[in-house]
Amino acid sequence: MPEADGGPNTFANCIPLCPDCHAEVLAFNPRHPVGSTPYHRDELVRRRDDWYSVVARRSNDLVTQLHRGAPQYPHSPALRGNVAINYSNHDGFYRLGEGKFEFLTRWTKAGDTSIHCYSDGTNIALALAPKGSDLHTISAASLLDFSSRVRSPQIGQFVVFENHASRYAAARILAIQDDSRTAVDDRLVFDYWILEDGSDDFSAIA
Repeated sequence: MPEADGGPNTFANCIPLCPDCHAEVLAFNPRHPVGSTPYHRDELVRRRDDWYSVVARRSNDLVTQLHRGAPQYPHSPALRGNVAINYSNHDGFYRLGEGKFEFLTRWTKAGDTSIHCYSDGTNIALALAPKGSDLHTISAASLLDFSSRVRSPQIGQFVVFENHASRYAAARILAIQDDSRTAVDDRLVFDYWILEDGSDDFSAIA
């Protein structure tokens, strides 16, 4: 019930809606004999509670993914750093950062000049910065294309991550080894940066 009609200012009386849906729900006058709202209050509450259940289930699944044992998921907790991993181990998973700044990444073999990076089983969406970019030119990471579950950055290229808390990180691929070629093992080396201010702008990083 809207506060204007005497409804309480409580969480139980709240229904989160996008601007378009909010306008549609409120576009009808329940007191008008013809223009009464097709969205009955009981239906709105039911749909809200169904969505809350979906979010709770996905959140529990995410917690399960993120908090497996350290032997399974190697971890670099710093907000920036250099990482060297054998991407054939731990199913290719590697954790960056902690808490709301945590990014669970996943990598698999693509060759010795590029590597596959996946969102499957992680808490991230991922995009590639345009070829030739450096960190200071990634000033609006949210505008990159996060529409695919897999990206294949080449050596020197940046892959950008958005996590479950809408935080952003970027990784620059420095070196790749492929044991099916001449290397002794499968190895990936990259630098990474996590934005701690909640923005999507890497241009000010020193």
